[in-house]
Amino acid sequence: MSLDSIFSKLKQLPTMPILLHQLMHDFADENAKIEDISKKIVMDQSISARVLKMANSVVYSRGVPVTSIEQAILRLGFKQVSSLVVATALNNSFKTPKSFDKNKFWIDTFQVSSIAKVLAKDCEKIDPETAFTCALLHDIGELVIQQCFPDEAELINLAMKAGQSRIDAQRETLGYDYSQVGAELVRRWKLPEFFVESTSQHLDPLSYEKVNPGAVIIRLSLFVNFAMTAGVPPAVIIKRFPTNLIGELELDEDNLADRIVELKGQSNELANILLS
Repeated sequence: MSLDSIFSKLKQLPTMPILLHQLMHDFADENAKIEDISKKIVMDQSISARVLKMANSVVYSRGVPVTSIEQAILRLGFKQVSSLVVATALNNSFKTPKSFDKNKFWIDTFQVSSIAKVLAKDCEKIDPETAFTCALLHDIGELVIQQCFPDEAELINLAMKAGQSRIDAQRETLGYDYSQVGAELVRRWKLPEFFVESTSQHLDPLSYEKVNPGAVIIRLSLFVNFAMTAGVPPAVIIKRFPTNLIGELELDEDNLADRIVELKGQSNELANILLS
């Protein structure tokens, strides 16, 4: 089965809205004006509601309620709003079967994304919000598989319950795994090649001639999330970090344990805002 045949099963390709493309361009423009971005955000009720809710959340609240998108952008910052806009658009783009726990999917994705963001704060090769967006996109292929192939997804789930890895089960059933499917979707959305590469390469980022730092951040974040979910203390996790990945990113490990705990605590609130 080719990637083209996989995507041909979609009655309609999940769309990256024109508004989102415009906003992503604006967020990357150093000369963009808050009032212009605000006017675009208020055009989408779902996005604007979540931006206001985040700005007034416990994590970001400073005691004074935010009542406008302009105030929300000032409180949150361009890049934080950009991440929320991307996440909202992604969440609204897919229709998955009832058997698939979409809430858990996004909670897990936000946990990984939040960890990626804090890791990138100690890295000069990728900025935190770009790392956050890379991680938001890393598992998007799973949603394509769930939407296009619900029956095959059930077979993959059964194989996993029998002890097979998700990667092997997907490749055996479909011919491709979620990272390859997700990268193709990101490519068809015409997002920057950096995000295509980070999505496709994160399973084994150092095996490529040109290493994509977004892919490395995703790999490390998945490692951290798995360990924290298993109850391993942050300080122990950091001591056991894969040294080759740390070396590639030239990470500063000082005080990283406390920051991971702090930011991971925010991830569930961000997921609740997205899913409400």
